[in-house]
Amino acid sequence: MKISIITPTYNSRETIIRNISSVIIQSYNNFEHIIIDNKSNDDTILIAKQLYNEHGLIDRLKIISEKDKGIADAFNKGIKSASGDIIAILNSDDAYYNKQVFEKASNIFKDSKILFMHGDIYFNDPVYGSNIRKPLLCPITTAMPYNHPSMFLRKEVHERYGLYDLSYKYAMDYEFVIRLEKLFPGFREKGKYYSEWPIAIMYSGGASWNNELKSIEESKVALKKHGFWNSAARKNYLLRIIRFHLKRYLYKLNLSGVVKYWRNKKWRN
Repeated sequence: MKISIITPTYNSRETIIRNISSVIIQSYNNFEHIIIDNKSNDDTILIAKQLYNEHGLIDRLKIISEKDKGIADAFNKGIKSASGDIIAILNSDDAYYNKQVFEKASNIFKDSKILFMHGDIYFNDPVYGSNIRKPLLCPITTAMPYNHPSMFLRKEVHERYGLYDLSYKYAMDYEFVIRLEKLFPGFREKGKYYSEWPIAIMYSGGASWNNELKSIEESKVALKKHGFWNSAARKNYLLRIIRFHLKRYLYKLNLSGVVKYWRNKKWRN
């Protein structure tokens, strides 16, 4: 069983080392790493090639370097070029938690009924506090039920239900899961939650984090598009807007510790 890891990059020299290092140390070695580079003008690609060459794994690296139409487009290019049975997306500023991630995934997918695996993430945020985040597993009208960096999907899921929608710049993962719930009502039951340790480390400061308000607005658009915009969705949308502005206001007042306390309580860390 082959695993394809897709990593979009653009001038990612500051983070690509930890990303690649977390892939090449994996104990399960039947994988390929597909880097979709948006014509970086730094040495992102050179670093990637050097790391894979140093570990004698250059045959596991596939690089596509061309202009794209956004993160969703990069995801799709990677999926289309993937030769693996299982697909996961690891953004350039994120990393896998330990060297057993692929091994655990391969064992889980031995069950042919499982379509996806997911788990916790360690969210690294020096501003508002770091913590382990479990998947919310909430109704789709509340928020994204899963931690996207932790998700591994059978390629057939994309073959059957499509790729990421290019019209979404920040909430493309949420839109995709909303679409799955609409087209495949029993999709959740086909997933396996791995809880022993976090699957991935997600670092704050990425595109969705820096464009949180835009991501919230795109989430609203996706819910409306797929017929999930109801009273519960409206309530949760307003709550997200309020939390966003409150968080920024507390930060300006040098009270980010309040946000840290609330996060630790929410995630029980």
